[in-house]
This record gives sequence, structure tokens and C-alpha cells, in this order.
Amino acid sequence: MTDDEIGNFWELARFHAKLNVAPSYFGPTTLEVVRPPAWSYGETPAEADEFVARIEGDQRLSTSTPASAYDEVGHEEDTALPVTGALSILCNGDGHPVALLETEQVEVGADVVEYFRVVYRGEG
Repeated sequence: MTDDEIGNFWELARFHAKLNVAPSYFGPTTLEVVRPPAWSYGETPAEADEFVARIEGDQRLSTSTPASAYDEVGHEEDTALPVTGALSILCNGDGHPVALLETEQVEVGADVVEYFRVVYRGEG
């Protein structure tokens, strides 16, 4: 994954996702200006590709992480709990961006489960 490729994807995604409904009236919003983080699911490229394939199958995308992972001392900035409404760029196993996701729901229990909505799906 290259920074240019993520940047180009973000330009397309924020336009197609219509993150600012009245840009000429309100001006740019933080939501459309700040590029969200890019990530791939899993430990291997195959796991990432399987996760991406769920988009085409219209399955609800979700991740689950043990809640204890968010309590690691010294990694507080890396392990903040997910926030509803946050955007992120999902990449495939080769590191290419494929979708803009919005965190739709977060459930906190023994595991932290994050549910996503696809805001924009790339062409490739």
C-alpha cells in the first residue's frame, strides 16, 4: 500500500460518499478533510482477502477483539476503543484500498465487537 494510492482512493471516496452535503454553504468539514486510517484485516493476506470478499456477499462486516487488548499499559494511544461514526479505509491482502467503512455500532463486553457499514466501494 502506498501513500499515493491511499490518497487517490480517499479523494474518490470522499466525493462519492458525499461527506459534506452543502460544501459551498458550510465550507469543508473535518470529516471530509482528514484522511481516515487505512487497515487490512487479519494476520495474512488471505485473511484480508476473505474479509474483503464479505463486502460482495452483502454480509455485515464486523471485527471482534478481546477487551483485554484495550487495557495494555504503554499502548493507550494505539488501543483506544472504537467510536461509532468513525471512518476507515479497508485494504485487501495486497494492501490496495477497496472500501471506505463507517463504524456503525460498537459492543463492549468480554470482546469489543465493531460493526461496519460500507460507505463507498472502490472500482477495482
